Amino acid sequence: MKKTFLRILLILGYCIPFVFLAMNEDATFGTLWFYLIMAVGFSYLSYVSAKSKNTWIIVIGNILSFVSTCLFAWYFQTEKWEYYFKPFLPNQLIIFETVIAVVVQIIIAKTIAKKYKEGEKK
Repeated sequence: MKKTFLRILLILGYCIPFVFLAMNEDATFGTLWFYLIMAVGFSYLSYVSAKSKNTWIIVIGNILSFVSTCLFAWYFQTEKWEYYFKPFLPNQLIIFETVIAVVVQIIIAKTIAKKYKEGEKK
């Protein structure tokens, strides 16, 4: 029961459109604070997923996060987005940031898995 509840919480955490929130805050107010929140949020979710041996949630969660970000961007982006993120288009930047986030999360998960395996050998 406890593992199922943790998995549900992790999936719900990944459903937050972190990339959209960061880009919207940047375009609206010109602040980069939400990029920090995005990095901390993704790092924490991937850390908990890897630590609880639910690494498949990282993949599913990033897909859900990408989909939710695309949906929010589709419905809530403003005209300012089209010229604010030059040289990228908004959709290109969403993909770029998502790929970077996935790479960082995979590195975190592999590092934790490696430490766990080293701890078992001792």
